Amino acid sequence: MTTDERLEFRSESRLIGRRAPRRVFAVCVLTAVLATSAAGKAASAANAADAAKSQDALLERQLDALRRRTEETPKNGAGWKELGSAYVRRAYETADPSYYPAAADAFKRASALVPKSPELLSAEAGLALARHEFAVAASLSRDALTLQPNSFDAKVALVDATIELGRYDEAAGLIDGLVDQRAGVASLSRLSYLRQLNGDIVGAEAAMRSAISAAPAGTVDRSVALAYLGDILLERGKGSAARKAFDEARRIHPFSATAAMGIARMDAGDRRWGASIAVLDALTERVPLPGALGQRADVARAAHDPKGELAANQLVDASIALFRSNGAVVDSELAVLLADRGPGSAASAVSAAKKAYASRQTIFTNDAMAWSLFQAGKVTDAVPFARRAVATNPAVASVRWHAAAVFAAAGFNDDARSELAAASANQWFSASQNSARVALAIKLKGQS
Repeated sequence: MTTDERLEFRSESRLIGRRAPRRVFAVCVLTAVLATSAAGKAASAANAADAAKSQDALLERQLDALRRRTEETPKNGAGWKELGSAYVRRAYETADPSYYPAAADAFKRASALVPKSPELLSAEAGLALARHEFAVAASLSRDALTLQPNSFDAKVALVDATIELGRYDEAAGLIDGLVDQRAGVASLSRLSYLRQLNGDIVGAEAAMRSAISAAPAGTVDRSVALAYLGDILLERGKGSAARKAFDEARRIHPFSATAAMGIARMDAGDRRWGASIAVLDALTERVPLPGALGQRADVARAAHDPKGELAANQLVDASIALFRSNGAVVDSELAVLLADRGPGSAASAVSAAKKAYASRQTIFTNDAMAWSLFQAGKVTDAVPFARRAVATNPAVASVRWHAAAVFAAAGFNDDARSELAAASANQWFSASQNSARVALAIKLKGQS
């Protein structure tokens, strides 16, 4: 599961009771590169795209109306706070980080007009989370809780920030309090995630099923929980059940990025390259998430399509640059995406991984360091990072596979076998790395 996906989940589950449809976000280079793959798509897909455009136009008009109302009453601090929150939601809906500076400006205006309130601090924490400024988000949410100790939104933001800073024990206590206060989608989904990071995949599934039960039928919240149940089921090797969960998620919310990426992974795992690419192209034409574009490159790599891989990687670079230019911190994600390209991009991957690791030490920043160093040929340096990445026994196949590759290269064959076994249930996390996993398993078996 990518960070993009987890951030999508956290964003949606914070919007309980609010619909957050997606829009078509067009980047010129994106449209040009992917246009050839769009030919031949089913009429239903075209209709869905038209619906998305129509829905997007409505949402943009609503945002424009709110902006005009706020500008007409510039001394209304609450109005600026509402506008800032709307910009953050819009950035989430569109994967367009250019809304971040507008949100920051609106929050700054609100803060100048009214004393800091728990609501404003929580909203600012949400923006910091969107930008991956997790230490800032933690500070803002704690300030909000100082003013209002029972602020549920502030607690949710603090949980997210604490997990992303790698403070898993602290997060466990916070989540217990969150569930006690309100056992709904927001709290139960986070409980599921933390259990997964600590290797309790059965408990993660149980918590996510409880989150689904807590979500009203037909809502975005229910769709999100179903999509993440699908990812958990993939980690357990339950492909048929996972596809049903993804399909149901998309039936409720046709533009779910998480469900689309899950289905594309499964199609690629079945070597249905065309089907996988069609799903990813339809998604990235609307929502150019770096993780989804990286997955598109991965499928092209597995399908021996160097031109498609190059095009997708160019889009990854453009998307990352767009996020960075608007204040988002994306070093950890970039490091893994670059490392996946192989030794030719390894030096840049190591540089990005080091920046990420300097600000927070998590399962994923340790994994980014290990995988980048491994691809750079610095196997001995990669080993301690790989050990830290798997120290909590995370039920995340990509992390376990990376560790297996590092340990095998370093001669720690028993450790490599253990990590490979832990990753083996999820055969869908990376199309291009499946053959390498099989080859490593055969090699290790021969050396046992």
